[in-house]
Amino acid sequence: MWLPRVLLAFLAAGALAGCATRDDVSVTHAYDPLVRFPAEATYSWNVAASSLPDDPALDRGEIDALLKEVANEAFAARGYRVAPPPAPYELSYHYVVNTRIAADRSKSVGSLSLQLAESASGRRVWVGFGRAEIYVGLTPEERRTRLRDALERMLADFPPSQRPAE
Repeated sequence: MWLPRVLLAFLAAGALAGCATRDDVSVTHAYDPLVRFPAEATYSWNVAASSLPDDPALDRGEIDALLKEVANEAFAARGYRVAPPPAPYELSYHYVVNTRIAADRSKSVGSLSLQLAESASGRRVWVGFGRAEIYVGLTPEERRTRLRDALERMLADFPPSQRPAE
């Protein structure tokens, strides 16, 4: 009976510690375990499958360029390079902003998902997610650094290994 309470207290403490830093960006990823990921590959951007919020307050061109630039750098560091179509893989993103307005505090949270799909079948083989509060006062370099750090953690185990953990 005490084990569930200790586990619950540990999880609650971990959740609070994760929220303690202002620049905390939560990330996760998933992949198809039946797909063999080569050590090196090329991909092209699937512009039609990518989406940004339709909000006049956001500079869509700037956000698109930043996302692609940082993602290209992060994937290239892992042997996956952008190439003109047709490439074996296609990469796309979905960026959503949710704003909550309250009497005492308002905030906007951005959610980013990256999807890597096989070009031939269109089947998604890897997906990464990130979520964080948006701070409009950040400089372009601070935004780039924050996104770069999030993608480094999101892609930490990319390409996925099909070998069991030892």
